[in-house]
Amino acid sequence: MRPPKKFTPPKFTSYDWKSDPLAHISHYRQMMSLWNRDETLMCKVFPSSLGETELRWFDRLPAGLIHGWKQLSEEFLARFVSNTKIPKEPDTLFGLRKEQEETLRNYARRYWEEYNDLEENVCSEQMAVMFFKHGLCPESKLRQSLTKRPTTALKDLCARIEQYARLEDDQIPIEEASAEQIARHKKRTDRGEHQRIAVNEVDKSKSHEAVVTVFKEPIYRILEKIKREPFFVWPPKMLGDPARRNQKLKCTYHQDRGHMT
Repeated sequence: MRPPKKFTPPKFTSYDWKSDPLAHISHYRQMMSLWNRDETLMCKVFPSSLGETELRWFDRLPAGLIHGWKQLSEEFLARFVSNTKIPKEPDTLFGLRKEQEETLRNYARRYWEEYNDLEENVCSEQMAVMFFKHGLCPESKLRQSLTKRPTTALKDLCARIEQYARLEDDQIPIEEASAEQIARHKKRTDRGEHQRIAVNEVDKSKSHEAVVTVFKEPIYRILEKIKREPFFVWPPKMLGDPARRNQKLKCTYHQDRGHMT
């Protein structure tokens, strides 16, 4: 039987006997989606999607054994069943941990590789976020952020991972940093240095004067807006004997009694 006039064989990814046969059948069906109902054509084209080892298996099939595409696909799966990839369970994610010296980016890469190997709908986004957080050490700033501001969306989790990974990039020791990271850090440093020199040149006579920042609104209102941001750190409490202070006053900035913000 000749193939249809308008038929052009797709460019298949040849099956490697070490890979999952079920995935290859799925790939073949998708590439032949316009011709799935033509069982004879499906059978005749299938050998062109096989590698050298698999072609030898196909050539050794007894004549008259195959009567349709369903039977051929079942014979193929049965022959290479030992290579079938066993679906992973969500518990695989729960067992992942960020190593002490491992970067956040590398941990995230390992995590998403495992996540992508799961079957569809076996792990909700909420579970995926929870498992990722569980793999972080208690001292992790990202874990603290996910505790203070919980999320159940993977999109939000990915955004925060990128945010904290960038902060981590700037803290990598020079001997461990890549050329790209060094160049990026130098660019930021040079830009900051140029800005500092420009300010100093404006008026060198004021170089020893204190810098006073004037806010347009009370600081306690500003605190409410920034205290949950990842860059905010509560300052240490005031020095001196707390017992000698006015205990009726409360400083929201220092989280201490005895004075006002």
